[in-house]
Amino acid sequence: MGDYRGEVTVVAGDREYRATAELHSWADQPPGPGTESPAEAAARAVVETAEGLTDWNGTVDVADGEEAARAVMEAQHGVLRLADGREAGFDVSRRYFGTGVLLITGSGAPPF
Repeated sequence: MGDYRGEVTVVAGDREYRATAELHSWADQPPGPGTESPAEAAARAVVETAEGLTDWNGTVDVADGEEAARAVMEAQHGVLRLADGREAGFDVSRRYFGTGVLLITGSGAPPF
């Protein structure tokens, strides 16, 4: 559905960190031909028409480096804020040791 590459603010606990993000969003993709029953296809059709069911994820590179990335990862839940103020929650899926790079999974509708 969309991509975002640019500057963001990562909010974790009571701290804010500057970061660069590369994010991607998509709507549920249908399974390949012949892999679902008619009932599953009908259920999927209902889900695909429900507003706001979009997956998003990507990477954030925290400007303050590895220690700041660790603090973001250790927070219970993070918030990603774009320059225009749009926000969305996320969880950290993976931290790349020795860097400020985090792989994140979005929570809710994407902010881009």
